[in-house]
This record gives sequence, C-alpha cells and structure tokens, in this order.
Amino acid sequence: MQSALPVTGAFLAVAFADGRYDPLEERRFLSTIANAPALSSIRTEALQEAYNLLRAEIETDYSSATAKILAAIAAAKDDKAVVEAVKVAARGAIVADRRLAPQEEVALDRIATALGLEAGVV
Repeated sequence: MQSALPVTGAFLAVAFADGRYDPLEERRFLSTIANAPALSSIRTEALQEAYNLLRAEIETDYSSATAKILAAIAAAKDDKAVVEAVKVAARGAIVADRRLAPQEEVALDRIATALGLEAGVV
C-alpha cells in the first residue's frame, strides 16, 4: 500500500478540497485506477484499501489527513512512476466534477510543492 497512499491521497485531497464530494468523483477514481497506464503498477486492491482508509480520515479531519497525504507524496517524490501516478490521480478529481474550484487549485499546488514541482504543474 506504500505507493497507493500518495496516489489515492492526491485524488482525495483534491476531491474534498471544495467541501463537496460527489459519488461521481468516486466512480471516476475507480474508472481512473482501472484504466490509467500510470497506475498499472499499483495493485487495485492496494488503491482501494488506501481509498477506504483515507476517505474515512479525510471526512473526519481534512487538515490532518491532507498533512499525512502531503507527507506521503513528498516521501515518494523521487519515484518517477509514483509522481506520474499522483499527477494522474489528482487531475482525475478535477475531471470528475468537470470544474476547477479555487480550493481544488490550491490543493493541486500543494501537491505540486510536495512533489518538488512548481505550482501549476500538476
């Protein structure tokens, strides 16, 4: 589940950033993990396990959960495959609701920073 945590966390941090989480976003995540080449090296079961764990945490305490997620992302920033998977997952949350709220943009920038990238890159 080590690489699944930053990937799933990136999706959830962006999806929950605007304070709303639509079931469509969950379906989009599941579709993304099933079809994205960047996520093919991570077991689907590990992604689902991380999703269930982090979703419960993020619904309880968004700030604490996102701090944990950003730390996991930063710890994985030297793994190019995980970086690409994090970017795909984070973007998947935007595609799911077909708009970019200002809070989601902030979440994307925080993810970029954790990856050692410039804001706006994710």
